[in-house]
Amino acid sequence: MRVFITGAGMVGCHTARELVQRGDQVTFFDLAPRQDYVQRVVDGDVRVVRGDIRELPGLLEAIQEVRPEVVIHTAALIGTAAQQVPYRGFQINIGGTLNVAEAVRLAGVRRLLHASTLGVNDLSQPQPAPLTEDFPTSGAGQVYGGSKVACEQILRAYAAAYKFELAILRFAGVYGYGHYAGGSGIGQGMYDLVKAALEGRPAPLGSGFPPVDENVYIKDLAHGVALAARAERLPHQVYNLGSGVLVTPQLIVETLQRILPGTTAVRVAPPRPDRFPRLQPFDLSRSRAELGYEPRYDLEAGLRDFIEELRR
Repeated sequence: MRVFITGAGMVGCHTARELVQRGDQVTFFDLAPRQDYVQRVVDGDVRVVRGDIRELPGLLEAIQEVRPEVVIHTAALIGTAAQQVPYRGFQINIGGTLNVAEAVRLAGVRRLLHASTLGVNDLSQPQPAPLTEDFPTSGAGQVYGGSKVACEQILRAYAAAYKFELAILRFAGVYGYGHYAGGSGIGQGMYDLVKAALEGRPAPLGSGFPPVDENVYIKDLAHGVALAARAERLPHQVYNLGSGVLVTPQLIVETLQRILPGTTAVRVAPPRPDRFPRLQPFDLSRSRAELGYEPRYDLEAGLRDFIEELRR
């Protein structure tokens, strides 16, 4: 199977590794790819095309040349990186997604997978049980969340109009070995925490850590994306991909202390304020039943593997 991935970051590269190991042909489309990172993570033969998703002609030309069966759209600005300059954040996240949808249409691509986020959940609503894919959404007044809600609506309308297969994959907070150029607060925060503990320094707890969150290890997340790419059929258009478990910064530190005895932590910035805290994790029932997704790394297993990746 030929697969075209926008964004050669943590999600894109780990997903490519899964696909390459299954025998698929992967092409990346990235504005500033880091070749050493791509080679280190993918550990296989992939092609990298330099390009900007804000420029439809170049994106379309690349997709038409590859003739992929599946496009996986991961390129975006996240969190603070999107919020710093709202126009730029919307231009990349919404404008880029619109270009990807149009290129998929014009090139006749069969299936589009879009990287969305748990940040679209409207946590002001009651949370009596784990959050299903039908839980209400809201941008919560933020560029990143707002742009992702808009992207979901745009893509649903495009898929309905032009009849390509669509899967919106809502990710929990992803951590693991990455370069975090897109601005992932959780990704960068977990890296800083683990690296400091590994080096025997006080592990910093920054503002990237909310009081309660759902985190998923990148190898689990990438496995879920690969399953969606290779699924024979997609009965629904939205799938949750996470761990199904809530964690706190204290639990993360305590888990690190079991792995690396003597680890200490220091709060270097106040916790990210959450007006409406997350009370429930994702409901993964749909992803389990329709994609065959099952998290393989709990928090301790994920941190242990992450530490081994950094040691290597």
